[in-house]
Amino acid sequence: MHFHGRSYGDEGPNRAGREGEEGHPHHFFAMMGGRFRPGMGLMEGGFMGLGAGFMRHLLRPAVLLLLAEEPSHGYRLMGRLKELGIGKGMDPSLLYRLLRVMDKSGLAESTLDDTGAGPARKVYRLTPQGMELLDMWMSRLDDDLEIVERIRERYHRLERRS
Repeated sequence: MHFHGRSYGDEGPNRAGREGEEGHPHHFFAMMGGRFRPGMGLMEGGFMGLGAGFMRHLLRPAVLLLLAEEPSHGYRLMGRLKELGIGKGMDPSLLYRLLRVMDKSGLAESTLDDTGAGPARKVYRLTPQGMELLDMWMSRLDDDLEIVERIRERYHRLERRS
């Protein structure tokens, strides 16, 4: 495997070189704004924008959006997140923790729904403050998408030269 001009055996770059040494993954991840954890591969969330870390970054605005569409309980939200491609493989406790924080901070409010079969479910609905935060997230997302598109276009121009 090649990494930053160096060759590594089957063990990959995660076990070779000295920490902090140029060409070593610790140095590379620090340059990219990420954190290196022993045993972490190059595509396991070390870059902002790749892997599960990026999906967790999108969790907050996605939940705000889904609650803006309709009030929902955690289990239903989990399914709707998977439809967006965000909840796959995610620990549900992450969502429930976020919902509690949103409830306590006034971004969402919850009520107990005991109309269905089984135990009562906590149903969350977006508050005006939550909608305001969603608006800010979407504005930022629009800006980020423009940057990503410029990077993507330049990359594709680079591919054509090869």
